[in-house]
Amino acid sequence: MKSQTTARIRVTMALAVGCLLAGCGSNPPEPAPAPPPPSPTGPDPALVSWAGGYCGAVKDMRFIVYTMTKGYDIKSEADLPKAADSLKKLDAALTTAISGLEKLPQVAPPAQDANRLASGELEFYRKLHGDVTKSRTLLPRGGVEYAKASLDVIGIDLVSHVPEIKTGDVPGLGQAMKADKSCELVG
Repeated sequence: MKSQTTARIRVTMALAVGCLLAGCGSNPPEPAPAPPPPSPTGPDPALVSWAGGYCGAVKDMRFIVYTMTKGYDIKSEADLPKAADSLKKLDAALTTAISGLEKLPQVAPPAQDANRLASGELEFYRKLHGDVTKSRTLLPRGGVEYAKASLDVIGIDLVSHVPEIKTGDVPGLGQAMKADKSCELVG
């Protein structure tokens, strides 16, 4: 019996020594390093203003596809008003986006690629607006199948669209977008 007690004491002591050597219970962990300080000059105010205008113009377009009526939602003639309403809302959002993009000023170097970003988005939204206008015009005569196909194609165009230039590839634009609240959900 004495040898079992001695063995338990030795095991307990060995665990305690091992724990101390491994650092258990000794010094608290060092605090995480502080984040790097912001750039002393910060983002270019003109680029922040441009970013705010750009984000304000395109933000609703990034999410409208999730609120649109889908082709599979149209099952009968009774559902056609849902399709018409969805296309009307998309038409209004596109008109707003196009107007906002047209009002953006030209960006000076080194961020001049922002101009290409805006013009690419403007071209895409104008084409899509033409498609939506056509769909709205033909919807009353096209019926259920036309409504389904139209909503599906427009939805796919919206979901699959990728801007010609990524905002992170434009010098200073990423930092400018982080400085403007309206850009939180636009990438």
